[in-house]
Amino acid sequence: MLIHRCPYLFVERREDVAFSLDDLLGGGSGAVTRGRWVALAAPLAEEHELDGDDLRLLEAVGCEDPVPRAELERGHAPERIDRLLAAGLLLGESVPHQRLRARARQMQAAGWWPLAAAMQAFGRWRGVDVQEHPRETIADMVAAHGPAPAETHARGDVAHRLSLPPPRKTALDDLLARRVTCRNFAADGVVPLAQLADLLHRVFGEQGRQELAPGAVALKKNSPSGGGLHPVEAYVLAQRVEGLAPGLYHYHAVAHALEPLSAGDVGPGDGAMAATDPSGLDAADPSGWDATPPGGWASLALRLVAGQTWFANAPVLVLMTARFDRNFWKYQRHAKAWKVVQLDAGHLSQNLYLTATEMGHGAFVTGAINDEVIEQVLGLDGVTEGPVLINGFGPRAEQIVVGELDPNGRLDA
Repeated sequence: MLIHRCPYLFVERREDVAFSLDDLLGGGSGAVTRGRWVALAAPLAEEHELDGDDLRLLEAVGCEDPVPRAELERGHAPERIDRLLAAGLLLGESVPHQRLRARARQMQAAGWWPLAAAMQAFGRWRGVDVQEHPRETIADMVAAHGPAPAETHARGDVAHRLSLPPPRKTALDDLLARRVTCRNFAADGVVPLAQLADLLHRVFGEQGRQELAPGAVALKKNSPSGGGLHPVEAYVLAQRVEGLAPGLYHYHAVAHALEPLSAGDVGPGDGAMAATDPSGLDAADPSGWDATPPGGWASLALRLVAGQTWFANAPVLVLMTARFDRNFWKYQRHAKAWKVVQLDAGHLSQNLYLTATEMGHGAFVTGAINDEVIEQVLGLDGVTEGPVLINGFGPRAEQIVVGELDPNGRLDA
């Protein structure tokens, strides 16, 4: 059998401090440091602890140049080889290993910079519920870590500051001042379909286009994008939209249309999303297709936002994903490309906030999302396309139950 090393593999040296009674009784402080090696392979997205002999074995095997197992066994214990094969750090010819190699080739073909691929893989959440973890108050954090870094930053001598003219106010300033993250949505709040359409077009829709070369078209949108590529996609989870059936939809930025998706068609491990044919489909009466996931849309929304109940009941959730392969097509294995994709999503999020605020709605954004759940229900592979963040918007509740940051009292204005 020929054996490869898993590509996109990094090794980190970690040091853990633990209490040792023996050290304390021996005259020490009782705190002992244990060093260990940890393997981080992007195609696996799982950590594995290593020892020195493991490292030497991994060093003896190439990603592209396989080594016969018989040759490896001349210098390494068969049990060690088996253990690293079982972990997926070494790859043989089994079906699971073929899948890992295919995923690694997909990363290479998409143009992933290796460190960004590792960050993307290990920054994903699965099955996280923030309510299950003790919540620290700000006072708790100050007690544990000391005062926060200063809320503003000063450079140089105060005497040398140059005062600027007072800022002039326009309608834009008023809109910006009313932008507040909403954590209290009306339980029966509904968004009209026309408002959803306006928001999607303003934030994500095509405003113009230009063919840069045969096979390369750039879209003009209302926010900047690295390289003019606009790789961010919008998927809508409509919970309470007047004139639209509850469900998952993809927004087509050029056609200005919603493409219905059926989350019920996707199970664990499915690699593709079943999209219904929108032709002739009445979204308000989607007979003939069962889109509802197990537990219903409200349950899915709660899973998507990792148990944040104050966000989950928004009438509309907008799941932003990035088509990494579009960005990396221009910026192959580029150290800045992945970062720029995150910036693109931030620009879009602010435009969504402002549009929703102008409509009189509350809005939110969160990066605390269960990425793997989103990948599952949308049928994303996480390599060519993957989740970035979730926005939501809709009518505010009459009373604030969950605290919101509104130091200027604009919510009462």
